[in-house]
Formats: sequence, structure tokens, C-alpha cells
Amino acid sequence: MAKNESKVSLFVPGRLCLFGEHTDWAAEYGLHRGFCLVVGTDQGISATAEKSESFVIDTLVPNKVGRTSGRRRQMNCTWQRETLSQAAKDRDEFFRYAAGVAYQMSSQPGVTGGLDLRIAAMDLPLRKGVSSSAAVCILVAQAFNQVYKLGLFPHELMEIAYLGEKMTGSQCGRMDQACIYGRTPVLLTFDKSADIKVEPVFPLKEIHMFFVDLAGRKNTVQILADLQKAYLKDRKLQEALGQENERIMRQAYVAIGTGNARLAGRLMTEAQQVFDRMVAPNSPEQLASPILHTVLGLDEIAQHIYGGKGVGSQGDGTAQFVAKSAEDREAAMAKIHEALADTQCFPLTLHRHSRGDDCKPSPSRQN
Repeated sequence: MAKNESKVSLFVPGRLCLFGEHTDWAAEYGLHRGFCLVVGTDQGISATAEKSESFVIDTLVPNKVGRTSGRRRQMNCTWQRETLSQAAKDRDEFFRYAAGVAYQMSSQPGVTGGLDLRIAAMDLPLRKGVSSSAAVCILVAQAFNQVYKLGLFPHELMEIAYLGEKMTGSQCGRMDQACIYGRTPVLLTFDKSADIKVEPVFPLKEIHMFFVDLAGRKNTVQILADLQKAYLKDRKLQEALGQENERIMRQAYVAIGTGNARLAGRLMTEAQQVFDRMVAPNSPEQLASPILHTVLGLDEIAQHIYGGKGVGSQGDGTAQFVAKSAEDREAAMAKIHEALADTQCFPLTLHRHSRGDDCKPSPSRQN
């Protein structure tokens, strides 16, 4: 099969979990529904793709602190389901997530061959809790969708990306793939053996935020393993990811929707306190998070922020903050970098939407 003469260009952002981390997988135990609020980042992964007789992916390689290094790496394997399955299940295979999604896409009607995917640019912090692995999975799914003109809906691509990542043995939940919705905040509701409810949120006012690559280390696999092992035994953990999360989430939904930055920041600080008290003790080594707590407690930035918390699985990966204004955001980011030179800060604005916008997507459901 000859390569397609025309390439497609793609961009997939990272995903920031504003509230509700870990409640996606916890809901699968059936003790309580899970709720989380997520939004796409300005940063992400840019790539080009075209048809191929094999499965090729060429990408940038992160350095030891999860930032792009300029080095590249490539996978080139035959377009066979068994080959893709083996690669996805090989813990030593750098491209196992991509292979897992390619395996899932290979059974889609209309996919008649492989893919040549070249990641051209990446400014998304890697291994920092902003869903870089899910962004790669969504990128591969989107590439097949566009190259082969499959016409798949977002929730279908999310499911394919999720199943592809699960093939690798990942313990990921289902919130990560919400990066497909880009910069629109979305409320996700999880229930055991039920469709995921996806509801966009349209802020009435801008909320100026930023997140910080802490340049630390975290082991998401170990965090998930520790918490999932403890979940059915620990009532406080169940309460934190159940009733307490729902209590905070209902207020956070109002805060984000009305553009109430002060309330959003206060709730972030409260959510972090609940996490530290009721969740972190179940993975004490990984969730001690000394760098995270140092940054959250910096006196120099207190005048510029309404509050903040950890991101994703937490640990010393990433912190996020709600700033009092765009100017306060710039001042806080500068002061953090001055205090901890290895950190890297990224602005994020939750943009105002008019209630009368014609382009509002309607709530959808994911299988």
C-alpha cells in the first residue's frame, strides 16, 4: 500500500485535573460515584500522520526530569495485530501505549493498514500528572481517525485510547482521555458499570490559573497500586474519594461555572487538606511530596493566589494555583522560579463563555 500523498496535522493538549483525582477508578468499586473537573492545557503534542504499510511512530524523548531533551526515538513494526499486541504488553517497550491504541484501532471498520506518525513538537511536561501518556494515546487514535476518515465521535476515541493504555497493564482511570475536549472544562461523572457522563462547563468570568512542573520525582504506578490495595480496607480513603469529594465537587462546579476564582482557590486548598489527611497516608513514601508542599506553602506568593493543590495522582510532579489576576499570576510564577530554580511554570486561563454561545456542545455519554 502506498503512503497517502497528503499528511494530516494534529495537536492534542495535556489534561489538568482541577478537582477529583482518583475518583474515576474508585467509582468502579461501586461504593460511591466519582466526580472530577478537568481542563485541557495550552501545552501539548503536535504531530503529522499519514497512511503506511507498517506502524511507525517517531517521537521526542524526555530527559530524567520529564522534559523534552531534543533526542528522538522510533518504533517501526509490521502491521499485524499479534505484533502490536506483543509490543503493547512488553514493559520494556518505550512505545507500548501507542502500540496498544494501534491494536485497538486495527479492528475498526475502515482501517485498512498502518500509520506513520511523526511527533514534531512537544511542550507538555512528561510524567508530571498532566496526562502526557493519555495525550499520546488520544493522538494515535485521532491520527487513525483523520487519516482513514473514520468519523469517530470524541467518546469513541476516548474509549479506544483508554482500552489501548489498559492493554499495557496501566492502572489508569477514565478521566485522562478527557484531554480530547481541549480547553473547555468538563465535569465527568463515574458510576460502576455505567456510562461516563461528560458535561462541558462554561465559565461566566475568566479564571487565571497556572501550574508548576516541580522538577521532582513521582511513581504514578506505585501510587495507584498503593491506593487501590488500601481502598476496600480504609474507610477514610473511601470517604475522601466518595462523600468528601462530592461535597467539594458540587461547590467547585458552581465556582468554575460562575467564574468565582476566590471560591475555586479556597476549594483547591481544602481539597489538598483532605487529600493529605485521608488519602496520602496510604502511600506514605510517594505522597509525602516535600517539594509540592514547599511550593504550596511559599509565603512569597500568598498575596498573589487564592489557593492551590497537587495535580493528578499527586506526589512531587505538578502543582496548580488559582491566581487573583493575570498580573498576580506573572508575579507568582516569577517568585516560584526564583525560590526553586528547577521549577517550570505554565499559565492557564479558564476562558469566559457567553451563555448564548451557539457552539456549545451538548452533554454526551461514554460507553
